[in-house]
Amino acid sequence: MKKNKKEKDNLSIKFWILLVSIIFILLLIIICGFVINSKNEPDVIVNKENGGNVKFIYSSSTSALSLSNAVPTTDNVGKKIQDANKYFDFSVDVKLDNAKKVEYEITLVKDDVLSTIPDNEIRLYLEKEKDGTYTKISDSKPFTALDKNTKIGSKKGSMVIYKEIRTNSGVDYYRLRMWLSDKSVIPNGSYSVEVNVLGRAID
Repeated sequence: MKKNKKEKDNLSIKFWILLVSIIFILLLIIICGFVINSKNEPDVIVNKENGGNVKFIYSSSTSALSLSNAVPTTDNVGKKIQDANKYFDFSVDVKLDNAKKVEYEITLVKDDVLSTIPDNEIRLYLEKEKDGTYTKISDSKPFTALDKNTKIGSKKGSMVIYKEIRTNSGVDYYRLRMWLSDKSVIPNGSYSVEVNVLGRAID
């Protein structure tokens, strides 16, 4: 009898060890799956001040737009680039909350390590979505660094490519393209900019 009881106790212990192990493995799978899926979610940077709320949302794994082994390209061709690796889509979600107006600026920060092409040989072109179609906001331009910080917070050395004032809540959709000027004397170079959005409530 004692032997049978001991065997039953051993089986019971083994059962509980097995059960705990299975539960642990299942939890590990769930947690790992959550982490992997989280990487596919849009990255969000939130700027909030004086009642206004501005969200910068992008669906790629990085907020940077980069050129590598770039070849000279005319503006007419660059503005129509359809390769998803050569443009950057993002949106700006504005909620007024207690503010009457919200002002935001789209800022580009150059990566000095990765950028071997002179600023004046880079062409930048920003479009805004309207009625399902992206249309130009301004003509193509080179990277032009700020000589001082802006009131909203863009730093000296970065570039403000666009400013917007919203008097109502809503989402603005943008597409940024970048290419090497056809007048460039440094083919096959590289260039990288990080896109950011800064906002504030105004009177």
